[in-house]
Amino acid sequence: MRTMGYDFNLDVRNLSIKEYTVFDYLRGYNCIYTDSGRTCIKLLSQLAADKELLVPAFSCYSVIYGFRYGVKPVFYAVNDDFSIDFNDLEAKITKDTAGIYITNYFGHLLSDSDAERINQIKKEHGLLVFEDNTQSVFSGEIKVGDYALSSIRKWFPVPDGGVIYSDNSLAAIDIRGLTKDSKQCDKLYPQIMKSMILKDMVDYPVGKIAELFAEVEEELNQYSDSNEMFIMGDFTKFMFTCNSVPPMIKKRQDNEKYLRTLIDSPYLRQAIPELSTGECPFNMPMYCTCRDEMWNYLVEKYNIYPSVLWRTHLYDPVKDIGPTGRMGREIISFPVDQRYSKEDMEYLADAVNSFRL
Repeated sequence: MRTMGYDFNLDVRNLSIKEYTVFDYLRGYNCIYTDSGRTCIKLLSQLAADKELLVPAFSCYSVIYGFRYGVKPVFYAVNDDFSIDFNDLEAKITKDTAGIYITNYFGHLLSDSDAERINQIKKEHGLLVFEDNTQSVFSGEIKVGDYALSSIRKWFPVPDGGVIYSDNSLAAIDIRGLTKDSKQCDKLYPQIMKSMILKDMVDYPVGKIAELFAEVEEELNQYSDSNEMFIMGDFTKFMFTCNSVPPMIKKRQDNEKYLRTLIDSPYLRQAIPELSTGECPFNMPMYCTCRDEMWNYLVEKYNIYPSVLWRTHLYDPVKDIGPTGRMGREIISFPVDQRYSKEDMEYLADAVNSFRL
């Protein structure tokens, strides 16, 4: 059975310890491993408590609504190529601003010139910089942040996992009282079920597994609204040791580069330029003016589930800032991760190219 997209499946029968895992990749940094990116955001909020934090308007639910400790997010515009609208950002700096939260999108790192400008603003106003590398953690070193974070569970077949990492000491972040009993591990059930379905081990409609993931994700969104925080569990640590980073990076790079040559649709345009040498794609985002129609077509006809990152046109208070609303309505992101082969990319491109209104 062929299906593409949405969450990873987990086959517990074929696990083995690998070399150069995520723990090796990040060993040069001071790290706090958590259950999720949500927990990372809550913990980093301690460093800007009761102050304002400049946050990109094009962000996920967990960023827009996830800060704690009295942090007030002030949203700045992001251009439709995902670069920072510096005029808008600088206009929103006040005496109450503690820092800037930046996001490196889809594997594409902040440009050198933009990083230099962030550093200038940081020094001029005495600000902290938080760098969200959830989608770009494997594209290189921290670009400009005093502290970086990533929801690394989104890169591998693991039930949970996030990390705060920095060249600086993390002693100011209080993790006392955090336990390993995270609801994130609720994703284990649908991940294992998905493997059984794909291998025809159980008779279960493939569309239903997407519903299972959606139900768990909705529960996790509700749980994220609480103040609960957790460190990474022992099972997840073990799962990360069963996944090697270099082949994952290579496979994603090869898939993304090949898919770019295959997609030829009048409804699509690339959202980011070709990645620089060494950058690792999260997925391949494109703009589509009939995004929902294309998404439904791919799901119903081909069992392909592209990501929608994110539906910001539905989120207050960001939907009217810059192009955020349009981005939320139009961006569709195609899977290029390590689960897929060259033949899968051809299957995906053929399906996309066959779509017609």
